[in-house]
Amino acid sequence: MSTEPSTHKIPRSIPFQTMSLLLVASLVSLAIGVYFAKPIGKTIAKLKPQSQTSDDGHDHAGVTQYYTCGMHPWIILPNPGACPICGMDLVPLDPAKFTGEIAIDPVVVQNMGVRTEKVAAGPLVKNIRTVGTVDYNETLVRDINIKISGWIEKLYIDYLGAKVKQGDPLMEIYSPDLYAAQEEYLIAYRAQQQQAQANSTLLESARTRLRYYDITDAQIAQLQKDDKPSKTMTLQSPYTGVVIAKHANEGMKVDPGMQVLRIADLSKIWVIVTLYEYQLPYIQLGNKATMSLPYIPGHTFEGTVVYIYPFLDKKTREVQVRLEFDNPDGLLKPGMFANVSLENRLADERTLAPREAIIDTGARQVAFVALGKGRFEPRDVITGVRTENDRIEVLQGLKPGETVVTSGQFLLDSEAKIRAALARMIQGDNGNDVQVVSDTQAAGTMPALPDAFANALNQVIDAYLAIGKQLSNDSIEHVAHHATTLTQAINTLTAQSMPGNEHFWHQHMQVKDALQASQVLTNIKDIKQAREQFALVSINLQQLLKDTGVPASLGQTIDALHCPMFRNTQGGSHWLQTHGDVKNPYFGQSMLDCSDKQESLPIAGQASQQMTDAVPSNLPDDPAQLLGQLIDRYLAIQHQLTLDQMDGMADQLASFKQLAGQLASKLPAKQAPNATAILQASDLDTRDIKSLRRGFADLSDAMITLVQASKSQLPLHRNLYQAYCPMVKKNWLQADETIRNPYAPQMLDCGSIKAQLTQTDGGEK
Repeated sequence: MSTEPSTHKIPRSIPFQTMSLLLVASLVSLAIGVYFAKPIGKTIAKLKPQSQTSDDGHDHAGVTQYYTCGMHPWIILPNPGACPICGMDLVPLDPAKFTGEIAIDPVVVQNMGVRTEKVAAGPLVKNIRTVGTVDYNETLVRDINIKISGWIEKLYIDYLGAKVKQGDPLMEIYSPDLYAAQEEYLIAYRAQQQQAQANSTLLESARTRLRYYDITDAQIAQLQKDDKPSKTMTLQSPYTGVVIAKHANEGMKVDPGMQVLRIADLSKIWVIVTLYEYQLPYIQLGNKATMSLPYIPGHTFEGTVVYIYPFLDKKTREVQVRLEFDNPDGLLKPGMFANVSLENRLADERTLAPREAIIDTGARQVAFVALGKGRFEPRDVITGVRTENDRIEVLQGLKPGETVVTSGQFLLDSEAKIRAALARMIQGDNGNDVQVVSDTQAAGTMPALPDAFANALNQVIDAYLAIGKQLSNDSIEHVAHHATTLTQAINTLTAQSMPGNEHFWHQHMQVKDALQASQVLTNIKDIKQAREQFALVSINLQQLLKDTGVPASLGQTIDALHCPMFRNTQGGSHWLQTHGDVKNPYFGQSMLDCSDKQESLPIAGQASQQMTDAVPSNLPDDPAQLLGQLIDRYLAIQHQLTLDQMDGMADQLASFKQLAGQLASKLPAKQAPNATAILQASDLDTRDIKSLRRGFADLSDAMITLVQASKSQLPLHRNLYQAYCPMVKKNWLQADETIRNPYAPQMLDCGSIKAQLTQTDGGEK
């Protein structure tokens, strides 16, 4: 280590005055920056364009920019500035969060365990698994009856289960009548041999008598050869099979008509299976049946459905179905238990999605479509039949080739609900769908359609109505022609554009499903299959017309109707027709007026009738009339809950609140608090049906209290019942004694009448 002194000079410290001046200058600059930061930021914000481009590369032009606080995210304001709570600068919100689309980092998606699978098009095959019992084929069970009296000298078939072939000897029988018939035959035979001109009728009559005693021609020939009657004659088996009943022994005396043996042919057997009544729509005569036995592993038997019994067991609600199987090796024995799979090919091609991809909320069904790069879109779907390989038919909402999430979608669902709530809060929309509503739509008026669009839609409706008319008349004639016209009309319609909404057809993908069904209709000759395809066209066309309205130029009112009987395992089927008498296209003349719901579709460019009827324009001053109208609105809400539907519920509640407020102002001071309590209870949550039912219980209790307190002063002249459900422990009002539970539609008749509050003569109970 060197000990020489360093030649570098040690620097001197900064003078105190200089340090002080630098510090003061820094503080002044900081103060100026803080003071002018907000005005500068506002100016820059005003200079920035409102069009935003999100990280996903989507241009969100035209979307209003909103701002939030990083410390208080529930603070959302339309303009930049400071948080009213903490004073921090607000930061812009990503416009992508206002849509239903979800964007998640791909790494996070992988960590969440999200798996996807393709939606495919394939045959719709319904498999039903059940158990059955092997039984005799009743058409191959025969009895051996004795036709003469006598005694059994020798019995060849002397035990149950013995195998018998046609022509095998069964027994030797001695019968005086049979012995006399032999002698009579020999006498006639000898006479013919001696006299060439002898009457042959006598010989033929004797021969016929022996045949009627089950004596064969070979035995008669042997009798001629022996030229003497035999004490006993052998009775031979006319059938092949197995002896399943025996009522004869050697030495036994037998009489005419006595059953001595029963023989069953087991080359073909029956299998009797039981099905529940809801499974019957998926079973038809001729369907393929596959059977396996637990004690014959690895071996399956192929059979067919040959008969569906026309009645069911009232206690178990089960129906018996008969299957037929070949049994050449005799492996199948009556009394065996078997596992049976029934297969029915319902359609050659349908849109099929994995069952686990569908989230069923009770009120709706949702699937998440993977858009790539960590982006997902929640989409409402309508499903149909569930198939054997755990796939489900998609009637609306998905198309083949799309990728859906099959695992981890509940985490995506949580994110989607958060974004939907954010969008509703920003847009002031309490509905389920996140969309921009125009001023005319908000006012209850459907927007007018462009002429070209309206004309194309009119052609679609005309062709559709023509098909429905043929089907309601039980006719398949001209359906293919009208379906061809419908297909061409839909193609013409989808070539039109909707001004102001370049994504209109992307938002109405159900039109493609209607097009596919109409194309299938062009080649169908069977009316049953035609009605199935017509149902698919109907549900998709109805949804389109609800969104666009019926063109005013059509000149007709179009009604939407519902048939609960057709495709009843899928909630029934809808159809459209002109306003008037019900003409059901699914059952035709057999049940022409079958419908449980009929409503007129809105007219494009005109006020929605449903909205107009929902909120009365002028209210009566008579409290009794007000109370009657209030009860009508209540019963309408109660009816929709029994149907598990929320269509137009917000309008019904708005009308209900208006009536309740008017009633509170017209009632005497002592009764007004009851109407006020109803007004408060009618503030129901309409975001989902479960929340609505919870609030409906409080509303029902308030209505019961009001009716009980007012019925003596305000006669209603109607029947009104208080009902109670012990399962949910809640009350409600209804107009008759037939229980219709609004809290549990799956148990519609659960409950009992607790009291009759009013009756038709205006009295009280």
